[in-house]
Amino acid sequence: MSPSHLRPHPLKVPGVSSLKEALRWLESQNDAVRAVTTISGDGSLVQRPVIHPESVVDPTAVLIGGIIVERQCYIGPHAVVRLDERESPMPFIIGERSNIQDCAVVHANTPAIGCRVIVAHQAIVHGAAVKDDVTVYIQAVADSDTILGPGCFLHQGSYVGKNLVLAPNRYVAPGQKVLSQDEADALPEVPEPLLAIRASVLEHNAKHVENHRRILG
Repeated sequence: MSPSHLRPHPLKVPGVSSLKEALRWLESQNDAVRAVTTISGDGSLVQRPVIHPESVVDPTAVLIGGIIVERQCYIGPHAVVRLDERESPMPFIIGERSNIQDCAVVHANTPAIGCRVIVAHQAIVHGAAVKDDVTVYIQAVADSDTILGPGCFLHQGSYVGKNLVLAPNRYVAPGQKVLSQDEADALPEVPEPLLAIRASVLEHNAKHVENHRRILG
């Protein structure tokens, strides 16, 4: 049985209403779907989080549904990652070496979190697609159906609105609100000093993974 903070969620598939149909459907899916999906005796489909053994999820964090946490990730105390509203059977993947820090929220409509992503304390990813090497810093918000290109940095308390596309390596200043595509297109590149800060945060969280794995055995 999974720990209580790794919560299952039922998966409804049109046309699947029996054990035989569920088995046939699951057999036709790719490895990622099969990794997070189980079938009960009556044919009900359930998806559960799958955590790489080299990653650490704090016992107070809550993960719901078909989530795959890849290697060397850290998910901190009271973080919430939800996949309980999407109809697609495809799992939500958190890429290698990413960290979801204390009290951060990744909402159910988020398509994916890339590799080496930082979602810092109390930050919210509310349905945005987050590419590799993105930083969503403390209390920053990325809203629905927005794409954060590789290397973007949303500084403390900033907000990026809905249905926007940020080009690679764009910088959103502390407290700044980006509400239109014109504003997104005018964003500057990430300042050089912040790249060092980002590298330091990644290194710090890598040590968290190492230390917590040692303590938890």
